[in-house]
Amino acid sequence: MNKGLEVIEAKWLFDLDIGRIDVLIHPQSVVHSLVEFLDGSVLAQLGIADMRIPIAYALAYPRRLANDLPGLNLAKADPLAFLKPDMKKFRCLALAYEAGRIGGTAPVVLNAANEVAVAAFVENKICFNDLPKVIEKVLNRHHAQKNPSLEDILGVDGESRIQARSVLRKLKKGT
Repeated sequence: MNKGLEVIEAKWLFDLDIGRIDVLIHPQSVVHSLVEFLDGSVLAQLGIADMRIPIAYALAYPRRLANDLPGLNLAKADPLAFLKPDMKKFRCLALAYEAGRIGGTAPVVLNAANEVAVAAFVENKICFNDLPKVIEKVLNRHHAQKNPSLEDILGVDGESRIQARSVLRKLKKGT
C-alpha cells in the first residue's frame, strides 16, 4: 500500500496521469526513484538500502545533508533487477491505482480504510491478507465525489473509517 500511496502522491505532485506512473519491484533497494524525460533519458536516485537518505534529501531540498552512513559501492553491489509487480499478489497496489484513476474522494476512502485496517493488523485483530479485503470492501461501497471541498473530504474520511470498522467486525464474526 505504501507504494500505492506514493503513486497517488506522484500523480498530484507532478500533475501526471496515473497511467504514466509505474511501480517496479527492485529487490536490491538501491534505486530509490527513476524519472523518464521526454527525450527518453532516465534520471535515477541511487543509494544504499536506507530510506534516511532519500527522506533527508526530500526534507532539505535543494540542499544535501551530511550523514555518517556508508556510501554505495556499485562495484560490490549485486546486479540490479527490476520486476513488474503482480497486481493479484500486490492487491493493495492495484487498489491504490484504482482509487487514483477514479480520483475525487476515492483516494480519501483508500487511505482511511487502510489506516483502520493497518491499526487492526498491528493489534493482531486481523491477518495480513485481510488488509486488502477491508480496503476493497470500503472502496467498493463508495461513490466518489469528483471535486470535493475540504469539508467533503473530512466527512468522507470519517465515514470511511466507520465503514472500515464495520467491515472488521464482520470479518471477526466470519461473515
